[in-house]
Amino acid sequence: MSTLHRQAMEAVLKAAEMDVLGTLEESGITDRHSEEADSAVMDVAISHAYRVFVRICESQGLTADPWLFADLAGELAEEEGQQNA
Repeated sequence: MSTLHRQAMEAVLKAAEMDVLGTLEESGITDRHSEEADSAVMDVAISHAYRVFVRICESQGLTADPWLFADLAGELAEEEGQQNA
């Protein structure tokens, strides 16, 4: 991974951490190990992934299709699940 990619990933992770903290606070979730906290973290992660997908599509002159994103994410999750089983 190039230095540029590492820096970009660190920036995305920092933004996600801030969003997670804000989401937990707004939702009144105090137990970071609860199912509600897990769900909040997943929501933030999916939201960030979708925003990156949209930006990449737009930069390539493509229309960002949310259904395509959902389908591709589902396929990726299945592949990862099979590899990690």
